[in-house]
Amino acid sequence: MIMNEELNMKIRHLRIFKIVCEEESITKAAEKLFMTQPAVSNAINELENHLGVNLFDRISRRIYLNETGKLFLEKAIKLLNQYDDLEQNIKELEDNATIKIGSSITIANFILPEVIVDFEKIYNNTPTKVIVGNARKIEEMLYNNEIDLGLIEGAIYNEELIKIPFSSYKLAIIGSPKHKLASEEPIGIDELIRERLLLREEGSAIRDVFDSALLLHNLRVNPEWTSINSQALIYAVKQNLGISILPRILVEKEIDSNEIFEIKVNDLELINVNHIVFHKNKFQTRGFKALIEIIKDKVNDN
Repeated sequence: MIMNEELNMKIRHLRIFKIVCEEESITKAAEKLFMTQPAVSNAINELENHLGVNLFDRISRRIYLNETGKLFLEKAIKLLNQYDDLEQNIKELEDNATIKIGSSITIANFILPEVIVDFEKIYNNTPTKVIVGNARKIEEMLYNNEIDLGLIEGAIYNEELIKIPFSSYKLAIIGSPKHKLASEEPIGIDELIRERLLLREEGSAIRDVFDSALLLHNLRVNPEWTSINSQALIYAVKQNLGISILPRILVEKEIDSNEIFEIKVNDLELINVNHIVFHKNKFQTRGFKALIEIIKDKVNDN
């Protein structure tokens, strides 16, 4: 606050100085500025004291801009023009500021590309930068102010972050049609965890949902495969190497074409909630707010 007041005071002094130079009179400058003559004189004296030089010669009760003052006036005019330009174009600068987005993988696959296309139609001068990673990594980047906005699947653990649910998706337990559990009859959870499991890495929202559901039954798993790549797990399932848990929207085509079989498990419904996430102290530009609304609208449209 003190810095802002000091900055405003100096800009104000420069403006007064410029008018005094133009009018070549304290009295005329005071009339133009709607100020008292002593207030204008004080401002000039404060400026000279601050600079440690005299800008005017005071002769026979008149002031004359001296050579130092003339050189200073040239620089003051340039500075005032730059400051005025900055004030007038601050909204344009805000619109040109890059919005850094962190997204969980499933959201990046199925929601984010269309969101970015819609956003760029309206804010075509606002660049976006996208980083795709697992939920915990995105959450950490938000907290460290490395990104502005996060699109995260699953639970948000940091209390400094604001989270807005905007959609959800089901997870499917999948295996090869050749797998011994590929039957219309549901199986028990105990039977599921005895199988060879091919899972996403710890820290991913998909893995968090599955592990949390198992904890409700006092169960844990030690997967034989762990991967950050869902496509690698899908291919392994097709080769009948084990069972995986992945977003159903990711494998719907394979399920419909009977390349993959969806296994039903009693008392195990896995749903991931998607959140718009940002730090509670984050300054929200117009583009930032618009992007959030586009995400909400895109999901509602679908």
